Amino acid sequence: MSIDELARTTDTTSDVGTVPGMQERLIDHWFPVAAVDDAVRSPAGSGLAEKALFTWFASRPTAQARAAVLTTLLPSSQAVQEDVVSALAGSADALRRLQTVIASEFGGKPPVVLDLFSGRGIIPLEATRCGARAVGTDLSPVATLGGRLLADYPFRDWSGEPDLPFGDRGDEGLFSSDEPKLLRDVRSVLAEVGRRTAAAVEPLFPRNADGRFPWAYLWAVTIPCDQCRRTFPLLGSLVLRHPYTRTEDPGQALRLVVDGESWSTEVMEGQPDQQPPLAAVPGRKGKTARCPFCQHTHSLDVIKAKGNNGQFGDALVAVADGDDTPRKTFRAPRADELRAINTADPSALPRTGAFSAVPDEAIPPNNVNTVEALSYGYRRFGDLMNPRQQVYFASLVSSIRAVHEDLVAAGLSQAYSVALTSYAAANLQRRLRRATRGSRLNKHGKPTGAEQNRVDTHDIFAGEAQLRFSLDYLEAGPGEGPGTWSSVAKSGLNALGKILATQPTPTPGTFRRASAVALPFRDGSVNAVITDPPYYDMIPYADASDLFHVWFVRALHDVHPDLFGVGGLQDKTDEIVVKGKDRRDGGEHRTVEFYERMLSRAFAEAKRVLRPDGHLVVVFGHSDPDAWLRLLGALRDAGFVVTSSWPSRSERAVTGVASIKVTVTIGCRVAAVQRPVATAAQVDREVTTAVKAAVREWDADGLALTDQLMAAYGPAMEVYGRYSSVLLPTGDQAGLERYLTLARTAVRDATALKLDQLPLETFDAPTRFAVFWQRLYGRTDVPKGEARFLAQADNLRLEDLRGALLTESKSGFKLRLDAPAAVSERSSNFEVARAMAKAWDDGGTEAVAGVMATADRQANDAHLWAIVAEIVRQLPASDPVARALTAVQRNAGTIGTMIEYAAATAVADADARAQLTMSFGEDQA
Repeated sequence: MSIDELARTTDTTSDVGTVPGMQERLIDHWFPVAAVDDAVRSPAGSGLAEKALFTWFASRPTAQARAAVLTTLLPSSQAVQEDVVSALAGSADALRRLQTVIASEFGGKPPVVLDLFSGRGIIPLEATRCGARAVGTDLSPVATLGGRLLADYPFRDWSGEPDLPFGDRGDEGLFSSDEPKLLRDVRSVLAEVGRRTAAAVEPLFPRNADGRFPWAYLWAVTIPCDQCRRTFPLLGSLVLRHPYTRTEDPGQALRLVVDGESWSTEVMEGQPDQQPPLAAVPGRKGKTARCPFCQHTHSLDVIKAKGNNGQFGDALVAVADGDDTPRKTFRAPRADELRAINTADPSALPRTGAFSAVPDEAIPPNNVNTVEALSYGYRRFGDLMNPRQQVYFASLVSSIRAVHEDLVAAGLSQAYSVALTSYAAANLQRRLRRATRGSRLNKHGKPTGAEQNRVDTHDIFAGEAQLRFSLDYLEAGPGEGPGTWSSVAKSGLNALGKILATQPTPTPGTFRRASAVALPFRDGSVNAVITDPPYYDMIPYADASDLFHVWFVRALHDVHPDLFGVGGLQDKTDEIVVKGKDRRDGGEHRTVEFYERMLSRAFAEAKRVLRPDGHLVVVFGHSDPDAWLRLLGALRDAGFVVTSSWPSRSERAVTGVASIKVTVTIGCRVAAVQRPVATAAQVDREVTTAVKAAVREWDADGLALTDQLMAAYGPAMEVYGRYSSVLLPTGDQAGLERYLTLARTAVRDATALKLDQLPLETFDAPTRFAVFWQRLYGRTDVPKGEARFLAQADNLRLEDLRGALLTESKSGFKLRLDAPAAVSERSSNFEVARAMAKAWDDGGTEAVAGVMATADRQANDAHLWAIVAEIVRQLPASDPVARALTAVQRNAGTIGTMIEYAAATAVADADARAQLTMSFGEDQA
């Protein structure tokens, strides 16, 4: 069903209201912040099950998405709030009651909810669960497929479909009679694909004597030595399994054996008795490779140059048995295994339609930071695998396509055949996540044996969406064990089963590939737009998922022709991200200016398809204030005003390593045509009052200070949006940046920081800045945009702080705690305190007294001593600066006496000189 057809089912004569008197929704006045914070930490609300079905980026917790949908569609009434909280906790009865209220609100018809940046489809999924007709669009065909797998296919009625043509084929006992048909059939399809692929590649993976495949194979890239010309492996670690004292397991390690012109590997019990050929060398960037034959060293730059010159090879160095058992046992490769890998010939594979069997698409040259292997000379996506891996994945594609043909031939409908084949392709995608030259041997535990020595395959992604590369890498085999087809299938099936358990069964969502700046829907056809837009420069979605795309093209080009019918990489023309912000990649169009312009166009499209009485809700989070400036500016330019904002501590609960801990759910409505004009002074007061009131609530909820700084943008924008113009005394327009800065200043002021009972505002501006910085970030690096905004809160320029208080690096700025070059009476108290620490180490009490005298500080300067105490409090006791300043504190009396004595001596000397001058004249004196 098309979106136009969906929209026509909505009662367009509903009395919801129009701008400016539209009916208010729950989100305008209330959001279940505490309930979301609790729910995202639960299995039902985290979204981890949904995430396990399909690999995509920037996970959105289901609890936060459900809260956004419910509060956007429900009336502003206290009567429903209790049910909202219960629904977030997993109550099906509460959700049914809310579905009834929502239907009543929209004339008995389900409202249409659009997510124009739908990603894997979490928001549309929750919209369907809440009784809406959900529509998701995304520019990425990979993401669009994920949405269909998550929130479309599971909720269709497949009960009339015939049985599959494969039978169970040895899988008896795996199926339950009351298991949903889709789950049962996906399980059967995945098992069939796995069987066919294992049979096809078995000559390349010799079985063990017991008839089993080995679990995995450890490989290393090889290079020729610049000095002796012998080839050797770039092994970065010789540890295979850590010892585990609880079971008296000594662990296992590799030993490199050099014999004349050749080398081989042995597996030994215990810990390594050699250094690995690839290791860090003090004073050098990156690791250095040492030739085991002649001991000549090769820098990382030399290694990369060899890769770019085509001098890399691949060598099998160890084999792991143990399949699905907890303990894996490593051994050296057998002779038949070494012979078999040499028979892998990807060039002999037949083409898949118009496409090569192995992806030959070039990795874009400006993707070196997204696809790490590019800087090592691997130019095409197929190069990310060794030849045997290439044959294996090409065989997987062939098996998936053959199974699809068999499904159609057996009389299954085209739609059901497509759905089942798509789940098989998703399993291929998730198998890729534990494959390629980026998958490493994952050794849990510690060399001390203090933790269990479980080993498995490491995810190829680093930092959420960066395809890592490793010079030694792990290849999972065609059998059983972590990272294998069957292992990945089990976790995917568990996720599908949980999604299918949704009751009552929702209406299937609709997912289309479309640009957010050109939505294929008619004007005023959507009741609500709820979306989670791209987070500025955090994730290059298309570049990071092109690895999946090139394999989907081969498996699904005629199964999903609307998504994968055209070869090549994903189209990034309209991708609204910032790419390479800190680099100047030639030809890269995804700049900051592009992001802001395209996001404004996307929100303008949202406004076009949104009914006049509808709401736009945006979920956003970023640590860089510049990202917020672009987002809020885009909303304003598109004609929306912020009506509410609600922070949630959602990110770390889902990923565990998120770079942001808090996201903000922002309620927006179309700006009224007639809004008043205000002066900047008036709006300044209103913003400050609104933010300080919000801080009191956030403090009660336990929201961290760093998170409050980000959440404060919402109340500030609510005030700012009330007015069509905010005028400065000069008659110029007051910009957004003024109020983002003011919001942060209000948060700081509202916290009423005191140092030894002295209010922070009584200190000099650079010291205020430094104290607040240290409270927030300690000694960690802070992005440049964040540093700039923090400086502006004290009317300081970042340029003036660079060097004096901050040191700069590629990753941002860090607070200086070392001694300044010099101090004077114009130095800030924070600089003087740092100089005192260095003086103590150099000359004790006398040197500290000298610093204070040079800086014209009195012995009893309360503000200076308060800063000394503050620095000590914020640093660990073992820190050298903390130790020095602690000693200064203990000797404050002596230091004070020295300063007073020096001052008295100076006064006496001055008096004596004056007396001599009066008696004998200046020359004689």
